[in-house]
Amino acid sequence: MKYYLKENFRFLYADGQLYDENDNVAYYYENKTLMYPKIGLYKGDKMIGFVKKNFTWFLRQYDLFLDDEFVGSLDQKFTWFRSQLDLSDLGWTIEGDLFDWHYEIYDEEGFLIARVDQELFRLTQRFYIDIYDDEKEELIILLVIALNQFDKDRAAAASAASSSAHSSH
Repeated sequence: MKYYLKENFRFLYADGQLYDENDNVAYYYENKTLMYPKIGLYKGDKMIGFVKKNFTWFLRQYDLFLDDEFVGSLDQKFTWFRSQLDLSDLGWTIEGDLFDWHYEIYDEEGFLIARVDQELFRLTQRFYIDIYDDEKEELIILLVIALNQFDKDRAAAASAASSSAHSSH
C-alpha cells in the first residue's frame, strides 16, 4: 500500500494525516500532551496505537504500542559523530539517509517492508510511504511517526545549542 503523510505545521511535536492513493484520509496522528509526548495513531475515531517518548539524560527513546501493548522501541545509541538508532526489540533495520528522509525498513528476516521518501521544497513535511508488508502496516506507520518525532527533537536540541552558543558571546 502506498500512503503520503502530510504533516501539520508544528515546531516541536508531530501531528498530521496519512492519505491513501485516492487522497482519502486513511490514518491520522496527533500529540495530545506537551510535557510527556504521546502521539496517538488513529483510524477513524479509534486509537490503534501510540508512540510514547521516554525522557533520559542524553539519549532519546520512543516506545511503540499497538492496542495498548508494547511492541518495541526506537532507541538512540551513543556514538561520537552521528546519531545511531536501534530497533533491536523489533529485529528491524533501517538503511539509507534518515535525516534526508530517504530510507528503507527491513524486517527481522532481511525483507524490505517499507520505503520512505520526503517531498522537498514544502513548508510542512510531506513523506511518501510505500508499505510492502500489509500485516505490519500499522507498526511501520508508528515507526515512521517515531522517526519524525526523533528528527524534530534532534532539530530542537541543535537549535537550542546554537542559540545558547550565540547568546554566550
